[in-house]
Amino acid sequence: MIYQKFKKFVEAEKLFSPRSRLLVAVSGGQDSVALVHLLVELKKKDWPQLQIALAHFNHELRKSADEDELFVRNLAEELGLKLFTGRANVKEFAERKHLNLEEAARLKRYEFLRKAASKFEADYILTAHTMTDQAETVLMKVFRGTGLEGLQGIRLKAENIVRPLLCLERQELEDYLRENHFGFRQDETNEDERFFRNKIRLKLIPFLQKEFDPAITAHLAEAALIAQGENEALSQTVEKIWPRVTRGGSSHLELNLGKLEKMPPGLARRLVRKYLKAAFGLESPTFHQTQAVLTLQDGQKFSWGRSQVLVREAGWLRKVEKTKRQKTFSLSWDGQSPLRLSSGLEFVARFISVKKLPPARRLSGLEFDDAKRCYLDASKVTLPLEVRNRRPGDKYQPLGLRGEKKIKESLRERKIPQVERDVLPVFLSAGKIVWVPGLPISEEFKVTRSTDKILLIEKQTSAN
Repeated sequence: MIYQKFKKFVEAEKLFSPRSRLLVAVSGGQDSVALVHLLVELKKKDWPQLQIALAHFNHELRKSADEDELFVRNLAEELGLKLFTGRANVKEFAERKHLNLEEAARLKRYEFLRKAASKFEADYILTAHTMTDQAETVLMKVFRGTGLEGLQGIRLKAENIVRPLLCLERQELEDYLRENHFGFRQDETNEDERFFRNKIRLKLIPFLQKEFDPAITAHLAEAALIAQGENEALSQTVEKIWPRVTRGGSSHLELNLGKLEKMPPGLARRLVRKYLKAAFGLESPTFHQTQAVLTLQDGQKFSWGRSQVLVREAGWLRKVEKTKRQKTFSLSWDGQSPLRLSSGLEFVARFISVKKLPPARRLSGLEFDDAKRCYLDASKVTLPLEVRNRRPGDKYQPLGLRGEKKIKESLRERKIPQVERDVLPVFLSAGKIVWVPGLPISEEFKVTRSTDKILLIEKQTSAN
């Protein structure tokens, strides 16, 4: 008996309780009408405290749309149930938002259902998706390319939206309605084979049932339920790992691809998918997009659209932000007062007498850190220094090297992020580059054992 099968499924999956307040989405078609009658039967026979209200949304897409709405109004009145109605010009909305009709209808319908649920103070919104719908959806996902998330098909429970008919095939519901002489509306578009879903339902599934497996619908639906359970377990694992492989806030979120390389591929792909959603709002990245991101090498970029660009640097994946081109600047600095740049960086300078340092510490005691400070032989430096932005073709002889090297190449080798490279100043003495924060000083200006006085240039910690 269909009613017992329905009740057992609701209880086994704990879809809602005997005291729940339910808002049922009703189009007037056989599936949603069957759901209403099954719920009313459940309330009368077993769960008297169940609260039920109906909701109908008129998409204004079919000539018979107003007749469907009238049918649902009469159904609600006949059963003594509260009814919420809404309507919208879905075609106009789709054109304005550049959406296909199906997606536009779904967005407007669920927008209405959530508002109606709030008014009714419903615990759950019930939709009439069936086992047949589930089989169709899984096949559609397979044909379009999918992974475990796609194989879930229609979720049995997603937030407060519940689909209690996923245990029943459409034919079972049709038999139930006819046996009990319950009327329903026919949607003529369900027979239009120009729609992909209809073609699968009307041609492919009957062919599979006849030639391969009479129970193909049930088996596909079962596979979807299994995928939902396993996907939930994987999602929980991802949530636990997420804080250990990411850093930065929502606007500057970075993902540690170096750690992902040591994980099982399925888990790594899921983390990349989560990152792409968090960083760009991409709901369904393709397998090839995910793989392309995972195989990036340091310095390589991946993009799909001008505003959607990723780069891997020092093992971390981050968005390439659109930055305003730095204005050309050139300042003269004598080192006597702090140097404050428009980028927010601040530097101070002071002279150190080598004679005042303990002999054992005259060189070894200096705290070297190319990113924060530099030590120069003061006798080789001509003040005032010129401080300017990096220019194309800039090159110098880094400490310890015999020849010159482009600053651009040195910054890349040091794996300094692009966003930092663009604001780093260049310090020059008499036209010669002496230091760029993050890089070694120039060989020509290094401190030696014969140095008497050191010029220390230091980045202020507060400016970091």
